[in-house]
Amino acid sequence: MTDASLGNTPWLPSSSRLAEYLAVWNNPIVWKNFQSRMRMQSVFSFLLVFVLATFMTFTTYGGIMRLQGDPVAAARSAIVPLAILQWIILMLSATGRITSGIIHERVTGTIEYTRLTPLSPLDKVIGYLFGLPVREYLLFLLTMPFMIFLLVVGEIPISVVIPVYLVFFSSAIMFHMLGMVLGLVLKEWRLSVVFTIGLVIAVNWVLPFFSYLGFPFLQYLTVRPVFAEKITPLLPLDAVPRMEDAPALITDLTAGVDFYVWEVSTTAFCLILQGLIIFTLALMVYRKWENDFGHSLSKSYALFFYIALQLFCIGTLWPNLVFDTESIIAAGLMDDDSLIEEFAFIIPLIYGFFSIGVVFWLVYVITPSHEDYRSGLLRSQKLVQMGQQPLSRFDDQADGLLATSVLAVATFLFLLTVEIVMTEMGPLGEVSPDTFGLLRLPIIAMLVIFYFAVSLEYLQLSRFALLFLMVWIVPILLAVFLGVALEMEEEVLYIASGSPLTMVILAAQGLLNDWMDEGQIAIVRNSFWTGTIFIFSITAFLGYQLQKQQKRVKQLVSSQ
Repeated sequence: MTDASLGNTPWLPSSSRLAEYLAVWNNPIVWKNFQSRMRMQSVFSFLLVFVLATFMTFTTYGGIMRLQGDPVAAARSAIVPLAILQWIILMLSATGRITSGIIHERVTGTIEYTRLTPLSPLDKVIGYLFGLPVREYLLFLLTMPFMIFLLVVGEIPISVVIPVYLVFFSSAIMFHMLGMVLGLVLKEWRLSVVFTIGLVIAVNWVLPFFSYLGFPFLQYLTVRPVFAEKITPLLPLDAVPRMEDAPALITDLTAGVDFYVWEVSTTAFCLILQGLIIFTLALMVYRKWENDFGHSLSKSYALFFYIALQLFCIGTLWPNLVFDTESIIAAGLMDDDSLIEEFAFIIPLIYGFFSIGVVFWLVYVITPSHEDYRSGLLRSQKLVQMGQQPLSRFDDQADGLLATSVLAVATFLFLLTVEIVMTEMGPLGEVSPDTFGLLRLPIIAMLVIFYFAVSLEYLQLSRFALLFLMVWIVPILLAVFLGVALEMEEEVLYIASGSPLTMVILAAQGLLNDWMDEGQIAIVRNSFWTGTIFIFSITAFLGYQLQKQQKRVKQLVSSQ
């Protein structure tokens, strides 16, 4: 594959070929998994799901019908438990099955035989996507007659049902693709299945709570906002728990998505955002099917994906970047302005950690190993000898310095933009941070990204894991221990500043100084400079060692 197009996607088929690919009932991988998973022992699963669906539906429906005599309210109340059962089947069970199935295929060597078949990589992706969880899809279909009964009796409009199930299936495919990627990357199947299921639970039930801190972006990776917008208003008041005291600025999901200055349909926004994630994960799986030892993403597509994701993220953050204190107090969402500064501090902090975390993942994906880098130099040398152009700086086997630099500069600009918007039109306008206060978080983000990238490329994953534990985590744990055991106050911050995680918090604190006295400000400022010098020194040392190593490899390749 070449880097001529964005993300290396010459595999995109025509409309006629796409119809053939989507005809999953003709896919031999689907039939192979259907025959292996639909044997006699699978009857127990179908009986269990049938009993659970029957019990949930008619116990709830019959009980409320007996007490209230209202079939509509009874049917609507029974929708929630049955929907949770469908979510467990298609999100948890099916995703875990895909991860464990892919790893089993790798361990037994079956996946290598599949690579040798004349099927295209896209056929293999679709075959495993719908073939491995084929039993779970049939179990889901087994629950649909009960759900259709509740929807009809509950008088739920079809205009409500279709958007909810569209986003439900979209998020299910997204998690299934995530399970396939993890199955191709991870090795221990028990640990990988637990990790995959834990990740699905975290994305659906843990990360959306960051919306209450002003970061609503992550909840649109799930069906929750569409369910809240379409179904929740139709349910009886006692069918789902209500959060009466939650700020309407953050939790109001019934009026679409506030995206920059526009209001966008929640369904459309979820489908577009999840479509971007699905396409990215599908591209990773496709590239792994083509070359198991290659990178999951090209450097050019990694840059495109990061910028697109940031535009989505800032768009959903926009209402929380530009609100002012007077409007919040007038709306009755807060009694006074005592929490405005803390809220204004939390948004850039969470956004900074999110941006840095995404860059870490992309850098890990696109960073070449030492052997890949050497192979790239040999390839480039052969191309030059043949009179052709050498390898592009964005080639998979090229070093990751240029791509990392672009990601770091983009992170700097995005973070600075968020802070400037909050200062000019939002809650930071009241505290008016100085120029250096605005630059601290973007600069530290760039430094931490280079620190991570240089360490990973020079040490490789095994030795980098030790560095991460000793230099990123241990300073924080040591500071906590000394602070609790020896009641040290000032010194612990200097120790904890050796971790880049602490430095991000100290850098974000530069936006707000009014809520600390002069002594505390001096400690935070000195700790910030101590940590900055320490991290910069390690980054410079590892960068120098990496440059020496690459120079030796170049000399060796030239001599050959």
